Amino acid sequence: MWSLVCGTTPCMICGSGEIEGALLKYLGVERNGGNKDGLFSVGEMECIGCCVNAPMIAVADYTNGFEGYKYNYYEDVTTQ
Repeated sequence: MWSLVCGTTPCMICGSGEIEGALLKYLGVERNGGNKDGLFSVGEMECIGCCVNAPMIAVADYTNGFEGYKYNYYEDVTTQ
């Protein structure tokens, strides 16, 4: 599962750095790196396009394989 945190200014002002830090700590990964079994990784995506609901993350859903993946978007994300 690839979690991408929006890195543009509105999301940064609203705490995307803290969101990314919480994800990295919880999943036990480094930025743009995966965990030991390769199931989770965290990175940055530029402008998810919903600044009014910042901060946002996009989580890739590989249920249908790598060629049929889609993103699930989450708005108003908090560290909790």
